[in-house]
Amino acid sequence: MKFLERESLHVPVLLDKTGKVERLFGVWVHPTSYLINRKATVCYRGMGVFDWTTPQATGIIDQLLKER
Repeated sequence: MKFLERESLHVPVLLDKTGKVERLFGVWVHPTSYLINRKATVCYRGMGVFDWTTPQATGIIDQLLKER
């Protein structure tokens, strides 16, 4: 939580205190990030530290935002 406060991130973040979601999604690396489309389908999983400002990452995000 301190990381989120320090970095002033403005994105939804799931804090899985019980580990239930971790087990459902098969997470074994922390942090693990997911991009979920408008249809609630997981479209991308990034394991470990990931720079979401790279052209590759922003391209993935832009593509998902264009989907209807």
